[in-house]
Amino acid sequence: MMRNAKHLPLLFWLIGISLCACHSNLRSNGPGSQLRALADSIEQEAKTLDLVSAEKAFSASQWAQENLREFELLLEDQEMSVTREEGAIISEVSRARRLLKDQSKRRESIANSQKRTLVQLRGLATALESQATHDSQGTPIDSAYIALNLSRELQMGRTLKNSITETQTYATQGMAIAERTKAGSDSLQTVLRGRLARLILERSPAE
Repeated sequence: MMRNAKHLPLLFWLIGISLCACHSNLRSNGPGSQLRALADSIEQEAKTLDLVSAEKAFSASQWAQENLREFELLLEDQEMSVTREEGAIISEVSRARRLLKDQSKRRESIANSQKRTLVQLRGLATALESQATHDSQGTPIDSAYIALNLSRELQMGRTLKNSITETQTYATQGMAIAERTKAGSDSLQTVLRGRLARLILERSPAE
C-alpha cells in the first residue's frame, strides 16, 4: 500500500502532462490555428507578388496595348490579310494585353483588402483562442457566431489569396509573352506597312 502511494505523485504528474499535451494539440489544430495559418500564407503570397515588378508589368501592358492598336489600324483595310504565322504573332500580343490588363488596379485592390483581411483573420483567431465571450462590437460569441464568422473569414481569406496568386501569375506570364514577342511584332509591323503601302499604290490611278 505504501509502495503504491509513493507512485501516486508520479502518476498524477504523467496524467497532467498528457492532458496539457492534448490541450496543446487541440489548440494547434483548432480554428484559431487555421485562421492564423491562412493569414501567414496571404502575407507570403503578397511578398511573392511584390517580387514581380509592378513598374515592369505596367510597361509591358502599355507596350501590348499600343502594339495591338497598331495592328488593328494596319488591318483596317479590308484587302489586308495575314498568314497563319503572322496571325499567331498578333494573337500573342493580344494575349499579353489581356494578361496584363488592370495590373495596377488589381494590386491596389489587393493591398487594401490585405490589410483588412489580416486584421479580421487574426482578430477572430485571438477571440477564439482566448475564449472571449463578446467581440469588439459587444456581440456575444456563441456557437452560431463562431460558425458564421469562421466560415466567412476563411472564405474571404482564401479568395484574397487566390487573387494574389492569379495577379502574380498573370503578370509573370504577360511580361514573358511581351518580351519574347517584341522582335517578331516589330518585324511584322514593318512588313504590314509595306503591304498596305503597295495596296494603296495599286488602287491609285496611274498618271
